[in-house]
Amino acid sequence: MAAREAVYTNLGPGSYRFRLVASNSEGLWNGPEIAFSLNVAPAYYETYWFLLSCVAVFIALLWALHRWRVHQLKIQEKRLRDVVETIPAMTFTALSDGRNTFVNKRWTEYTGLSVEQSSGGGWQRAIHPDDFVRHSEKWRISVASGELFEDEARFRRAADGEYRWFLVRGVPFLDQHGKIIRWYGTLTDVEDRKRAEQEREKLRQLEDDLAHINRVTMLGEMAASLAHEIKQPIAAAITSANSCIEWLAHEPPNLDRARAAANQNR
Repeated sequence: MAAREAVYTNLGPGSYRFRLVASNSEGLWNGPEIAFSLNVAPAYYETYWFLLSCVAVFIALLWALHRWRVHQLKIQEKRLRDVVETIPAMTFTALSDGRNTFVNKRWTEYTGLSVEQSSGGGWQRAIHPDDFVRHSEKWRISVASGELFEDEARFRRAADGEYRWFLVRGVPFLDQHGKIIRWYGTLTDVEDRKRAEQEREKLRQLEDDLAHINRVTMLGEMAASLAHEIKQPIAAAITSANSCIEWLAHEPPNLDRARAAANQNR
């Protein structure tokens, strides 16, 4: 065999030792083998520093993506908070168990309770004592059942201590499995509507009282009219009877005049 070259492919980087022996055409092998070593240097993309650099770049990209996502979420949160703060009503959020976690600026300005003071069950300090038990029980039932919450209660205004009526609504936010993640709610001032309802109720009661007075007055007028109608013939009959008695008392009795007096009111 005249070839004096050996070709190896796909040799990875590393150290290699080659041992060489040869034979002649008669199949006789020569003396001791010849050995030599060589090193195959890795390509740049096979070096440790390159792999470490790739890992570092990948981690940096993940970190940058995470920071970008956090930044986007903060922007969205700020936009949402700006919207919440401009809503013409008091708003709140609560955990799935009903504990308060956030209230907007209108709540803190109205009640004088900060977000920290209102967290958990702290918001209950603003509710009217007469509404506390009923309102809290309805809230507990909605949290346990997951049903929409709606109730009217009075809340104290910090500026002057006045209690005003509010319509409180709460809506559960569910995940894809139907589990409650948190609650979102609003408080809308309905004091003017409640006062209007009270005024309408007073007006209705006044109308009922006036109708009753009218009925009583009409009955009194009817009674007076009947008494007058009855009194006149009775008085005439008494007069005729007295005249008849007088004529009969004469000596001798004047029967014709007595008869005429008795027949006068027939």
